[in-house]
Amino acid sequence: MGMKSEIEAALHAHTLWRTHFKDFLNGKAAFDIDSISATDQCEFGKWLDHEGHRMIPSSLHDEICRVHKEFHLIAAGIIQKIKEKRFAEAKADIAQDGALNQASMHLRDLLLKLSLREPGAAATAAPAAQAEGAATPQGEEAPAVQNAEG
Repeated sequence: MGMKSEIEAALHAHTLWRTHFKDFLNGKAAFDIDSISATDQCEFGKWLDHEGHRMIPSSLHDEICRVHKEFHLIAAGIIQKIKEKRFAEAKADIAQDGALNQASMHLRDLLLKLSLREPGAAATAAPAAQAEGAATPQGEEAPAVQNAEG
């Protein structure tokens, strides 16, 4: 598998995790609470630690790891806020312009930047960006955190 397809798979894994997390917050899916803050338990984190470590230049890999960790810490913080019944704060974190989406977009942008480094990838990077963006369409409502049990 080439770097471009590896990055697309990583973007897809990240999108699936976000979707599953939002389904969990809406009470539509189960989630292993203990693994939320762990960066090596999701498919993207596993890829980042192994194939990504091998493929990505060290300085960019370090930045991607930092943003990925931040993303998971924000997600864990959301669960903590829900447990403490701080629903308004949790809802703000998962809003379209909230901390979770901001970290997610930063991570996505870093991966797209990486995909553009590969010769010939510029022409096909845009569809990957559009596919990732489809996971958070404009006007998406924040999950009903009041109904989420952590």
